[in-house]
Amino acid sequence: MGKKAKKKPEATSAGEAPVPDPGEGATLAQPEGAPGPAEGAAGPPALSAAPLPLDGLPAPDLGAFFELTFPDKRLLALCHELGLHTPGYRLEALPPDQVARVLADEVVAAKDVRPHLERAVRQELRSPALEGRELLGPELSSLIDLVVAGDPLQHLARIAWRALLSADETVRKVAMEALDEGIRSLDASAKPQKKPQRAPPPPGAKEAEEAVKRAERAEREREAMKTQLVAARGEIAQREQRLAEERAEHVQARAEVARLAAEVARLSAAGEGRALADARKYADEARALSEKLRTSEEARQAVEERAASLSRRLAQAPAQPKAVPVPEEEDLPTDEEAATFLVPVLTREFYDSIERWDRRMQRAAFDKIHRLATDWRHGSLRALQLEGVPGYYRIRVATDVRLIYRRDGNHLEILSLIDREDLDRYVRQARTRPA
Repeated sequence: MGKKAKKKPEATSAGEAPVPDPGEGATLAQPEGAPGPAEGAAGPPALSAAPLPLDGLPAPDLGAFFELTFPDKRLLALCHELGLHTPGYRLEALPPDQVARVLADEVVAAKDVRPHLERAVRQELRSPALEGRELLGPELSSLIDLVVAGDPLQHLARIAWRALLSADETVRKVAMEALDEGIRSLDASAKPQKKPQRAPPPPGAKEAEEAVKRAERAEREREAMKTQLVAARGEIAQREQRLAEERAEHVQARAEVARLAAEVARLSAAGEGRALADARKYADEARALSEKLRTSEEARQAVEERAASLSRRLAQAPAQPKAVPVPEEEDLPTDEEAATFLVPVLTREFYDSIERWDRRMQRAAFDKIHRLATDWRHGSLRALQLEGVPGYYRIRVATDVRLIYRRDGNHLEILSLIDREDLDRYVRQARTRPA
């Protein structure tokens, strides 16, 4: 609760409150009936017999008066002495201003408690300020300013100044007392305040506190371990799921590898078969070419020897014309036979192809050519047209030997004498030949 606002008198100077007249200094320093300095130091002042008109104050102001008069514990003690309480609240839980208001309300409501509270006020305050003097309103306001306004040390200096203005030696001593009080206040504020010593803990309190700390630490560790365990279990579940997926992928990969291995084996086997067939074919071709080369060499040597022999015979023979025998009429073919006869044209390719074969096969080939030229429709020839190559035919000379020729009207062209296995290759080459 706040106090009532007081009207302050006008100051005589800036920041300075008005002071009483110099002639009144003795009365201000030591009121009538008050003990002297020596007596004040010996014991507390006597209780004043001045009246205490508290019934003239309203409850809020009376509560403020009690709050300023009594310490907090004394306010509670007075409430307990009077048996006061507040419904729903404990007095110890209330702030001091509300406890003082409880006392004020009780004084206003019940007159029988006033004497008890009046005695308590007199014991706390002992006497009113400047009890032996008649003070006016401005003077009382000056007293309030000395207590609550400005610097307390400066107020002590003002009191010393006011005391020094008096001619009375007793009043002048008050100036010394004011200065001593100010110095003691300065010394008290300059001394470092000692920290209150802590009361020693009761026996076993330290061990109990350490045990509580250990228990709390263990609880925190347990909670942390539970969190880690949950996280570890989640991670294990994720890893197990990932491992299962990897196992499934591994099984699929192994199946794919097995399938690819089987496919590679199959392709390898097929490739080896084809490679073996090609190798055999190329070996046969190599042998045929070697035989053809050998036969060609022999034929060339024979031709050279024959040419040399003919050259020698020609050089030795006389230069006379040789009579050409005239064939008899019965040796010539008939007109019907001449009409079906085809003049064979032996190509360079044919001569190259017969060099790889022996004389027996060459003789058989020429027999077939003679039969073909005489009667190309003869049933023994069994001529077959090559597929995809118009005008090309083949006839069988031996089991593995075929004679290739081309017939266009009365034109007969002998092309090649080949092995039966080379027939497909020959057909492919013939398709690319220009017409």
